[in-house]
This record gives sequence, structure tokens and C-alpha cells, in this order.
Amino acid sequence: MFPQRNWIKTIGFPVLTVTEEPGQIAVKQNRFLSTGDVKPEEDTTTWWIPIFLNEEAYTSSAEKVAALTAKESTIKNLDTTHYKINCGQNGFYRVNYPSSRLTQLGEDRHKLSVSDRIGLIADAAAMAFSGLGTTAGLLSFLHALSDEQSYLVWAEIISQLGKLRSLFAESSPSIRDGLKRFTLDLVSPTVEKVGWEFAEGEDFLTGRLRALIISTAGTCGHQAVITEARRRFDLFVSGDRSAIHPSLRLAVFRIAVAEGGAEALSAVMNEYTSTTAVDGKEISLASLGRVRQPELIQEVLEFTLSDKVKIQDKHTPAIALSNNSDARGALWKFIQSNWEEVYGQLSGNMVVLDRFLKNSLNKFASRETLKEIEDFFEDKDNTGYDKGLGIIADNIRGNAGYVERDGERVKEWLKEHGY
Repeated sequence: MFPQRNWIKTIGFPVLTVTEEPGQIAVKQNRFLSTGDVKPEEDTTTWWIPIFLNEEAYTSSAEKVAALTAKESTIKNLDTTHYKINCGQNGFYRVNYPSSRLTQLGEDRHKLSVSDRIGLIADAAAMAFSGLGTTAGLLSFLHALSDEQSYLVWAEIISQLGKLRSLFAESSPSIRDGLKRFTLDLVSPTVEKVGWEFAEGEDFLTGRLRALIISTAGTCGHQAVITEARRRFDLFVSGDRSAIHPSLRLAVFRIAVAEGGAEALSAVMNEYTSTTAVDGKEISLASLGRVRQPELIQEVLEFTLSDKVKIQDKHTPAIALSNNSDARGALWKFIQSNWEEVYGQLSGNMVVLDRFLKNSLNKFASRETLKEIEDFFEDKDNTGYDKGLGIIADNIRGNAGYVERDGERVKEWLKEHGY
């Protein structure tokens, strides 16, 4: 029998849960679901899983283990001072470490490759969301990464922290704000390092890092970044197109819309209608969703549904509004109040309507909102977007379950660390 057969014939992939004992580790495999609710009858597969344990963990008396071929096994005679499973992220599986090990791996971050740091963040986040691990473990690992230099690692850090802020925004603004302060502390050293100017001959990923860090710092309240972004935006609007490097335009536009009120919003709308560049239109639409004041949110919603925005582009501001906790609820109410118009415009291509709804509604973390969504669509002909509604429901249930389960532990971690 081929050991790889289950990878081909069986749906899903495994998670390895690690338990530590002096001089050894026990690993157990189970089927992984992001919601963590695997039924026993869904967890009967035994995968052939390459371990890829780092060489430094093996002592001279240890027997090297190439793969896990049973449900669980113990690897003995190890130096557990520093170890990592799935080195190089070559295996297609998740790893669930104890929180204490994630803290230690954060301290040992300089021994880890870029792919390993990314993999640890992604795995820790997946474990927290599924309930197999805790957010405290994820945050403890991230806490050590303020000196990170890789754009690829920063992209994963900021993605996961943004998701956490979004999830807790509805139920606990205090947790959201604590996570915002934590994010700001984490990125601030890199803001100072990368600055605003693009050096001649600078590599592509450094430019990407600058744009990502500036956007994140501005979103989280870095006053120096906000001031500089608004200064450059004002120059740009006044006619100095060189004031904003093309790679920073999205970051600056987002900050300007969030901080600049009606005047900045109007300027970005004018930029959208006047520019002929495809990327310029995309940047403008993605920036509109950062508005905060209720009346400006309503203005963006009406603009999105107007004939000024092409049918195939309407999901872009919807994504930004959905990601914006100040605007998410207003977006849902707008869809309800204008359903006939929304359906009339987008149902010519059900892929477009399905995408619009999924991007608009999948960020909620409230069972009450899920009930509203289910009740609203109950008496409608949902042909063509019914699967999208199912995905929305699954996402919201998972989000709500995570917030209910881990909220107090996140609050406790933030308090312990001064956030």
C-alpha cells in the first residue's frame, strides 16, 4: 500500500498536536477543520506525515524519525531546548504547539527561516481560531517580532492581527483597541527604519514592506505617520502628483480618508472618476471604505451602488467597508434597505452577486447578526448565491465561537502586557 494514498483519496489534511516531556515530545495527528468541530467519524484517517524535525533537536542517542505513520507516537532522546516540526514548511499540515513553546520559539526567532516564521504565525492563528490552541500563544510569539525585517513575515503578522481586531470590534471595543496599541508598538520600530523615501536600486520587497508598515501604522494611530500622509495627500490633491510614490498611494489614500473627513473623501471620489488608470481606480475604491463618520459611510454606500462604479467593481468598496468595523453594520443595513436595487444590478451575473454578498457579510462575529441574515434571505429565491450564503453562515458561526471562547483570555493577555 502506498503511504501517500490517503493524501490523494481522503478529503482534508491533518494537524499534529505536540505534547512535551523532558527529553522527548509526543505527537498526535487528527483531521483539521478551521472551526475545530471534527466529529469522531470524520477523524478516522491516518496520514503518512513527514516530520521534518530540525537536526539540532536530535541527540547522539536519538533515533531519527522520518514520518508519523500512526495516530500518535513519541520521539525520544531529544534536545528540546530548540526544536521545530515541519522545518522549511515542506509538509502540508498544521502544527499545534504548547503556548510556552511558542514563547520560546519567539525568543529563538533568529534561528528560524522566513518560511518557518510565517508557518508558525499561520499555524498558531489557525489553532487559536479553531479552539485547539489559544490566542495567547499567538500573541506571545508575535510579541518577540518587533525587529522582524522580512516583508513576507510582516504581511502574515499584520494579516493575523488585523483579523483579530476585526473579530473583537463588535463584542469588545476594549480588546480591539488593546490589539491596536499592541500592533502599533510592534510596527513602530520598523516605521522609523524604512521611512518614506525609496532609495535608488532598492529591492521590490523593501518597497512593499514600506507601504504595508505605513498603512498599518496609520490605521493604528501613529500620529507622525498620519501627519505625513495627510501632508503628502494635500500636495497630491493640489496638483503635485510626485508627492506620493505610486507604491504608497493606497496607504496614503486610506489614511487620508480615515482621518481627513468629507474633504478627503470627496478628493478620492474625484480621483476615481477622473483617472483613466485601472490601478488608480482600484486604489480609490479600496480607500473609500476607510471612512468613519456615519454620514460619510452612507455617502460611500450610495456612491458604490451608483452608476459611477462598474458592476464588476462594486465588491471592492464592499470589501473595504466590511473590513471597517465602523462601517460593517451600516453596509448590512444598506443591503437590506436596497435589496431590490442590489439584486437588480448584480444578478445579471450570479458570480458577481455571490462575490458581493460574501465579501460584504462574512466578517461579522455575532450570532444575532447571523440570525438577521438568515431571516432576511429565508423567503427569497437564493438560486445562484445560495452556496455563498452557506459560506457566510459558516464564517460567522466560526467567528462568533472564537470570540465567545477566547475573548477573556485575550483580554487577560493584553492586560498582563500593558495593553
